[in-house]
Amino acid sequence: MSLWQRRMISLARSEPVKRLMQRIGGASALAGRFVVVGDPETAVVRARQLHDRLGISASLFYLGEYVSDPALVDRSVETTITAARLLGAGGLDVQVSVDPTAIGHLASPAVCRESAQRIARAVAAQPAVARSFLMLDMEDLALVEPTLRLHRDLHAQGLPVAVTLQARLRRTARDLAALVRQPTAIRLVKGAFPLGPEHDHQGKGAIDRSYLSLARTMLAPEAREAGLRPVFATHDDRLIRRIAALATEMGWQKQEYEFEMLYGVRRGWQRRLRAEGFSVRLYLPFGSDWWPYAVRRVGEHPGNALLLARTLVSGERFHSAPSR
Repeated sequence: MSLWQRRMISLARSEPVKRLMQRIGGASALAGRFVVVGDPETAVVRARQLHDRLGISASLFYLGEYVSDPALVDRSVETTITAARLLGAGGLDVQVSVDPTAIGHLASPAVCRESAQRIARAVAAQPAVARSFLMLDMEDLALVEPTLRLHRDLHAQGLPVAVTLQARLRRTARDLAALVRQPTAIRLVKGAFPLGPEHDHQGKGAIDRSYLSLARTMLAPEAREAGLRPVFATHDDRLIRRIAALATEMGWQKQEYEFEMLYGVRRGWQRRLRAEGFSVRLYLPFGSDWWPYAVRRVGEHPGNALLLARTLVSGERFHSAPSR
């Protein structure tokens, strides 16, 4: 990980900096670009609008990460459960995403597991709607194995759970091989915050080749027969077109897999894909703790720093180049 990226992570986790930045007027434009600043009800209203107006689905994510305070962990869990219930009551896909560090991992794996079980049971209790599950986000390398273990535990209990994998990590091909024959969902992202050649594919070309190779595995006949739901989280036009062609070649219908993008990023591209009949989902963060999330969008691409500074000074809209 570069010095730049270490500094961005430190900035994202600094409570004094977060409190300061979330009071700056220009920063509200940054928040409004990428998140729904509000409660679960507000987020579900936005999810309903996306569904009804554009035919686009949402995966709701309550903002907050690297939380150790039991009260904050409980608030994250309860808020996510509330969002799941509201989605179910509205007849929408009940998809909620969580970071393990937001639901108790820093306290203990047992606390995290209990929290995830509570959320997954709330998802399962909603009216039967296609493509409803708890999506486990993937954080840094140290959390890969605990997150995969959590997915195994919940899946063994018959709970609706899915997991995120990162194409940049060399280990992902092995991790995917153990998952691809299960009736689950896998979200494939490019990944951010590289660690070095020992752990990572180096450079955009190598990461893209890894992404396509992993996508081919996710679209293999045995994956389809097992009931796997492939989710390709990227904004990369070329990758999306190649994956769509590959899916057609391998016999998948457009509604059997989906492309996921970040809320507020490349809206025209999202709508174009949906107009072409592809399933499109947005990763929709909500809440008030938006500063760490926004800084991570910058940390993934150092070139975003100037745009962030302009936003904070002038209140202009911030357009990042995300890792997906």
